[in-house]
Amino acid sequence: MKKISTLFLAMFLGFWAHSQINLGFCTFVNSQTQECVFENTKFITTPDSTHAKLFMMLRSADVFGTTKLIYKLFTIDRFGNEIYLNSVIQDVQADWMTSWQPAIFNSPGKYIVKVYKDADQMMISKGFEFFNN
Repeated sequence: MKKISTLFLAMFLGFWAHSQINLGFCTFVNSQTQECVFENTKFITTPDSTHAKLFMMLRSADVFGTTKLIYKLFTIDRFGNEIYLNSVIQDVQADWMTSWQPAIFNSPGKYIVKVYKDADQMMISKGFEFFNN
């Protein structure tokens, strides 16, 4: 019985921690409704596309508590290694709970975005992929 209780508590805490911050990827953000349009982790681009614009939308159940968000962008090579591309820095208000930032990515490819509150405090990490049709 103790093992079941411990397992249930671990699952609840994992779900609670995971649901605090969400990073979504979308093709457009409606600034009036703060809706992430066509949110997904897999996107198709045209065969002649070499670059694609994507919005990274961050939602939190609590205020960000910082005035700067750092989005670190990585590509995933064919061996599964993360290769740093660049960082996108966004000025925010400390009491915000939602923000979004556009970025240009090469297409096709696999990517990981890591969002930091400060230089060393990661908030969330999530991946997505571009395919050529």
